[in-house]
Amino acid sequence: MVNLILTFLLVTLAFGLIIFLEAPSLISKKKWRELGAFTVLLVPAIIYGYGLIFDLKLPNPSRFIESLFQPLATMLGPVLGAGL
Repeated sequence: MVNLILTFLLVTLAFGLIIFLEAPSLISKKKWRELGAFTVLLVPAIIYGYGLIFDLKLPNPSRFIESLFQPLATMLGPVLGAGL
């Protein structure tokens, strides 16, 4: 239990530090698109990070990427001569 709490606090501290270092400069420079991209990338990372801490059953991102590129690999396999 102590290990879980310590891990939770360290991950929270890490994400807090990332936000503390990056967000104020983006806001002061009024880089709204970059701030939006930062948020879009950071929020799933936070959710996934906490999901790993609490041993939640999370989707594997590599399976999604594999399903996207499988049709392309099937088409290019005979052309490239690789065993895809």
